[in-house]
Amino acid sequence: MAHEKFTELELESQISRIMDSFNFEKVHKHMVDTNHQWYSLGGMSVPSLQSIKNTARSLLVQAAYSGEKVSNQGTGGFVAYKLPWGMQLTFQLAWAY
Repeated sequence: MAHEKFTELELESQISRIMDSFNFEKVHKHMVDTNHQWYSLGGMSVPSLQSIKNTARSLLVQAAYSGEKVSNQGTGGFVAYKLPWGMQLTFQLAWAY
């Protein structure tokens, strides 16, 4: 049965599980191989693995605590979702409807 509302502890648990299981190394390798750059204080550059992880976690937290039942936050290819059945993180290269 899908839950439509999660406790703060459940949301934090889901975020931790995603952060532990997401293949950030694969995303970083793709970004290095394709010269996928983000803006930082020093200008445009391929982000470090730690910067990628920090950004993903920040997006997950923003989506989780948005106050809406369904929410998403995205930047630089990442999209974090809060859905009725739980949290999700994607790194998207292309999307169309």
